[in-house]
Amino acid sequence: MQANVLLNKKGFTIVEALVSLTILAIVLLGLLAGVLKSYELVVRNQIRDEAVKTAQEILDELRNSNFDNLPTSKSPITRQIRNYSVTLTPNINVTDVIQGQVKKVTVTISWNYKGKSYSYTAETLIRRE
Repeated sequence: MQANVLLNKKGFTIVEALVSLTILAIVLLGLLAGVLKSYELVVRNQIRDEAVKTAQEILDELRNSNFDNLPTSKSPITRQIRNYSVTLTPNINVTDVIQGQVKKVTVTISWNYKGKSYSYTAETLIRRE
Protein backbone atom coordinates (compact mmCIF):
# COMPACT_ATOMS: atom_id res chain seq x y z
CA MET A 1 0.00 0.00 0.00
CA GLN A 2 2.85 2.35 0.84
CA ALA A 3 4.43 1.81 -2.64
CA ASN A 4 1.14 2.65 -4.39
CA VAL A 5 0.97 6.04 -2.71
CA LEU A 6 4.48 6.96 -3.93
CA LEU A 7 3.72 5.96 -7.52
CA ASN A 8 0.61 8.16 -7.74
CA LYS A 9 2.37 11.44 -6.84
CA LYS A 10 2.21 14.07 -9.59
CA GLY A 11 5.07 16.44 -10.58
CA PHE A 12 8.43 16.56 -12.33
CA THR A 13 11.62 14.93 -11.25
CA ILE A 14 14.86 16.88 -11.25
CA VAL A 15 16.02 14.95 -14.34
CA GLU A 16 12.88 15.88 -16.29
CA ALA A 17 13.29 19.52 -15.29
CA LEU A 18 16.95 19.55 -16.37
CA VAL A 19 16.15 17.92 -19.72
CA SER A 20 13.39 20.45 -20.42
CA LEU A 21 15.67 23.37 -19.45
CA THR A 22 18.39 22.02 -21.75
CA ILE A 23 15.95 21.79 -24.67
CA LEU A 24 14.71 25.32 -23.92
CA ALA A 25 18.29 26.64 -23.82
CA ILE A 26 19.07 25.06 -27.21
CA VAL A 27 15.93 26.58 -28.77
CA LEU A 28 16.71 30.02 -27.31
CA LEU A 29 20.30 29.87 -28.61
CA GLY A 30 18.96 29.12 -32.08
CA LEU A 31 16.58 32.07 -31.87
CA LEU A 32 19.40 34.32 -30.66
CA ALA A 33 21.56 33.31 -33.63
CA GLY A 34 18.68 34.19 -35.96
CA VAL A 35 18.19 37.59 -34.33
CA LEU A 36 21.91 38.38 -34.58
CA LYS A 37 22.00 37.39 -38.26
CA SER A 38 18.94 39.57 -38.94
CA TYR A 39 20.59 42.52 -37.21
CA GLU A 40 23.75 42.02 -39.28
CA LEU A 41 21.69 42.02 -42.50
CA VAL A 42 19.86 45.19 -41.45
CA VAL A 43 23.15 47.01 -40.76
CA ARG A 44 24.66 45.78 -44.04
CA ASN A 45 21.61 47.06 -45.97
CA GLN A 46 21.73 50.41 -44.17
CA ILE A 47 25.40 50.78 -45.12
CA ARG A 48 24.53 49.95 -48.73
CA ASP A 49 21.73 52.55 -48.67
CA GLU A 50 24.22 55.11 -47.35
CA ALA A 51 26.64 54.19 -50.17
CA VAL A 52 23.86 54.69 -52.76
CA LYS A 53 23.00 58.06 -51.25
CA THR A 54 26.69 59.09 -51.19
CA ALA A 55 27.19 58.08 -54.83
CA GLN A 56 24.14 60.11 -55.86
CA GLU A 57 25.43 63.13 -53.91
CA ILE A 58 28.80 62.88 -55.68
CA LEU A 59 27.12 62.57 -59.09
CA ASP A 60 25.01 65.65 -58.31
CA GLU A 61 28.17 67.56 -57.36
CA LEU A 62 29.83 66.51 -60.61
CA ARG A 63 26.80 67.54 -62.68
CA ASN A 64 27.10 71.02 -61.16
CA SER A 65 30.88 71.21 -61.71
CA ASN A 66 32.75 72.78 -64.59
CA PHE A 67 32.51 70.41 -67.57
CA ASP A 68 36.18 70.86 -68.53
CA ASN A 69 37.52 70.30 -64.99
CA LEU A 70 35.51 67.43 -63.53
CA PRO A 71 37.22 66.14 -60.39
CA THR A 72 38.49 62.57 -60.57
CA SER A 73 39.06 61.95 -56.87
CA LYS A 74 37.30 62.47 -53.59
CA SER A 75 38.49 61.78 -50.07
CA PRO A 76 37.00 58.87 -48.07
CA ILE A 77 33.83 59.60 -46.13
CA THR A 78 33.18 58.18 -42.65
CA ARG A 79 29.59 57.64 -41.57
CA GLN A 80 28.11 56.35 -38.31
CA ILE A 81 25.45 53.69 -38.83
CA ARG A 82 23.91 52.03 -35.76
CA ASN A 83 27.01 52.43 -33.60
CA TYR A 84 29.19 51.15 -36.42
CA SER A 85 31.66 53.51 -38.07
CA VAL A 86 32.04 52.77 -41.77
CA THR A 87 34.42 54.40 -44.23
CA LEU A 88 33.03 54.84 -47.74
CA THR A 89 35.78 55.19 -50.33
CA PRO A 90 34.69 56.87 -53.58
CA ASN A 91 36.43 56.23 -56.89
CA ILE A 92 35.53 58.52 -59.79
CA ASN A 93 36.18 57.62 -63.43
CA VAL A 94 35.52 60.18 -66.19
CA THR A 95 35.64 59.15 -69.87
CA ASP A 96 34.76 61.04 -73.06
CA VAL A 97 31.80 59.63 -74.95
CA ILE A 98 31.60 62.39 -77.55
CA GLN A 99 34.84 64.37 -77.62
CA GLY A 100 34.31 67.70 -75.87
CA GLN A 101 30.53 67.32 -75.70
CA VAL A 102 29.52 64.36 -73.50
CA LYS A 103 31.37 62.61 -70.66
CA LYS A 104 30.46 59.42 -68.88
CA VAL A 105 31.06 59.60 -65.14
CA THR A 106 31.26 56.41 -63.08
CA VAL A 107 31.31 56.62 -59.29
CA THR A 108 32.17 53.48 -57.34
CA ILE A 109 31.76 53.51 -53.58
CA SER A 110 33.55 50.72 -51.70
CA TRP A 111 33.52 49.75 -48.05
CA ASN A 112 34.34 46.88 -45.70
CA TYR A 113 31.94 45.30 -43.23
CA LYS A 114 32.71 42.32 -41.03
CA GLY A 115 35.83 41.47 -43.01
CA LYS A 116 34.11 41.50 -46.43
CA SER A 117 34.47 44.07 -49.19
CA TYR A 118 31.40 45.59 -50.82
CA SER A 119 30.93 48.17 -53.56
CA TYR A 120 28.22 50.12 -55.36
CA THR A 121 28.59 51.70 -58.80
CA ALA A 122 26.53 54.50 -60.31
CA GLU A 123 26.94 56.08 -63.75
CA THR A 124 25.68 59.18 -65.49
CA LEU A 125 26.29 61.17 -68.64
CA ILE A 126 27.20 64.84 -68.42
CA ARG A 127 27.01 67.11 -71.43
CA ARG A 128 28.47 70.52 -72.09
CA GLU A 129 25.94 73.27 -71.53
